[in-house]
Amino acid sequence: MRKLILMMLSVWMIGGMANAQSRWSLTPEAGMTAVQRVGYGTWRPGVKVGASIGYQFKPEWIGLKAGLFYTNRGYSMGDYPVTSQYLDGTTTFELIGGSITQHFLQLPVMADFSWKVGDKVRMHLGVGMYAGVSLSNHWKWGSSMTTVSKPDPGVEQRMISYPYPYPGGNYEMAYDTNPFGGQSSFDWGLTTSFGIEVDNWIINVGYELSLGDEGDSYMVRGDNFSFMDDRGVGSNYNTLSLSVGYKFKLGK
Repeated sequence: MRKLILMMLSVWMIGGMANAQSRWSLTPEAGMTAVQRVGYGTWRPGVKVGASIGYQFKPEWIGLKAGLFYTNRGYSMGDYPVTSQYLDGTTTFELIGGSITQHFLQLPVMADFSWKVGDKVRMHLGVGMYAGVSLSNHWKWGSSMTTVSKPDPGVEQRMISYPYPYPGGNYEMAYDTNPFGGQSSFDWGLTTSFGIEVDNWIINVGYELSLGDEGDSYMVRGDNFSFMDDRGVGSNYNTLSLSVGYKFKLGK
């Protein structure tokens, strides 16, 4: 009798483990993004590629998924006019500005709500948060500059023009802090997605709101104006994404 009970328990445990294992899935994904810097109207294209791993609870309408993705984002600033006058009579007219592109690894964690709408069709709604770290920041901050030199007696006024960015690479004004040089490498925010699963193929539409503290504050000064950006926790980027993936059901 004892052997029979032990055998039944063993079969039940093995069956339970196999059933639990069958609820795991791995979904590689790849797609495109559209990124907007809050406060700037333009949207920039980007890419998103990675994979997520999911677990389906009982009842099957709720699950949990986490992933690891590469994505990029950025924006441009400028051009801001700056006029400087020197004791020798030289006057410089400049347009300062620049741009940044960041390359991120992101770890999203979401609750996955799903419901069946057909024999092989299932809808998904994911809600959660993400954390990310920047692998590299590529930025430019410089000026397009025209210098009007003090003319010597009997000599015509001379003008010298320099292309953007300033020769020699990145150029930072002595009276400005750099908008891009003090960027934090850590980011976090809210994420959500809506997807359709058809015979293990998945199409996801996603949205992310970046909220992380970007690092040091900075100032930009132009003719007759200046503004100071006090960085901190707050909305930084809106990101829309469209990706396609294939779900591999593990344990089967």
